[in-house]
Amino acid sequence: MKSIIKAVQTSENAVMLFLAIPVLLSRIPFLDAGYGVEEDSWGIAVAAYHTWLYGVMEASRLPGHPVNEWVYSLLWGYGPWLYNFLSALCSVVCFLIFYRIAKHLQIKQAVLAALALVFTPVVYINSTCTIDYLWAMMFALAAFYALLTRQVLLSGIMLGLAVGCRINSGVLFIPFLCWLFYSNHKQVFLRQCLLFAAACGITACLCYLPIYLVYGHQFFSYSDQFPYPNWPKIIYKASIGVIGLPALVALIWLCVRQWLQTSWGSGNKAIHALFLSLLLLQMISYLMLPQKSAYLMLLVPFGLLWLSFFLSEARFKLFGWIQIFSAFFMSINLTDSYRGAAHSPLSVKATVAGQEIFLDPLSGPMQNDYSKRINKLKYTNAVLQRAAHINYPVIIICGWWFNQLLIQQMEHPKNTMVKYAFYLSPALMEFYAAKGYHLYYLSEQEVYNDLFYKQEVTKQWASPFLLGNF
Repeated sequence: MKSIIKAVQTSENAVMLFLAIPVLLSRIPFLDAGYGVEEDSWGIAVAAYHTWLYGVMEASRLPGHPVNEWVYSLLWGYGPWLYNFLSALCSVVCFLIFYRIAKHLQIKQAVLAALALVFTPVVYINSTCTIDYLWAMMFALAAFYALLTRQVLLSGIMLGLAVGCRINSGVLFIPFLCWLFYSNHKQVFLRQCLLFAAACGITACLCYLPIYLVYGHQFFSYSDQFPYPNWPKIIYKASIGVIGLPALVALIWLCVRQWLQTSWGSGNKAIHALFLSLLLLQMISYLMLPQKSAYLMLLVPFGLLWLSFFLSEARFKLFGWIQIFSAFFMSINLTDSYRGAAHSPLSVKATVAGQEIFLDPLSGPMQNDYSKRINKLKYTNAVLQRAAHINYPVIIICGWWFNQLLIQQMEHPKNTMVKYAFYLSPALMEFYAAKGYHLYYLSEQEVYNDLFYKQEVTKQWASPFLLGNF
């Protein structure tokens, strides 16, 4: 019997390794368009370059993401494809670990659940760019698997490394304690709780020590250049932006039907406690700064686990397949010519909260993200090409284009007459104008420069940087 079980397990592992190949290959076509859509992806590249150049740890944005930023600094000079490929590799590891978690929890659709995880739009997109979300998820899933296999010390270390990738990963601490509570009797729980907390805390502190040595107590902060979004954006980013429109519709429909039938599956108290506590904590933290769908990414794997117990097997299977295809169909995105996405002639357009958006049945979030990356590269290259011909002193307010321009200008002849600024305060704009500089701003940055300093003066000092008028 043991030999049969071992043979079955060996066969399953071979199948999963075989499936890991197409998971990785599905990322390859999207790795070549710069470091990503988000300015934070380009900020990581800037920080990696400075760390490599000066030998002093630089955070791309505080409080820092020291684990992956340190690795990136060691690999500076090989271009964005390699950085993006590391995120793709992390997604493959997530796929394999999540399968082992699902098998341990005796989920019958374990392979489908693992595929649904890595093809969920927010996961898929961020596995093709230089950002820390997949790094953090990889260590978080490793921590949970170690918890399932009663390796509490290892689990704490893995969660500490997840925190070292993204400090927000610490939101899993209480949900993991909930799991421990329902999985052990009281005396074992207290002992394991202390061991888990110590391992996690010490590992996280060691990860952030290089950041602390450079920034001191100020490292524990953050900056947000954008105003608090309107409710349509908040709801979109927390729903369609995470799992896609088809999966959202299917999720609501399937959950309502399951609820009406009052069939709650196996009623695993530990997984219910873990997911519901994580859902509460994630929504609280998200509503404090609801800027990106990826802030809710940790809900995806644990949400899939919870759904596998809540939904019937047939409904979970249906949802899993719809979730996979949601990355490729029924996209909703901006039509902006500089940072919007490409869309087919069948798309339907509308204006919501002052921005024109489209619904396209023939393209999905993945294609949208890639086309947005291409559009942004075209715009910033056009800015650099135009700036190369300026022969008088100029300062350009760049905003969210700043990090991308810093990296891309390395591939262009440097024009000493042109300076690039993130944002400029009214006092600095007045100062540079008095020094004879011509001030310009890139697309939309007059709005956000004013918002950043809470004064409406940018247009008084600066003009739009028009690509054809120099």
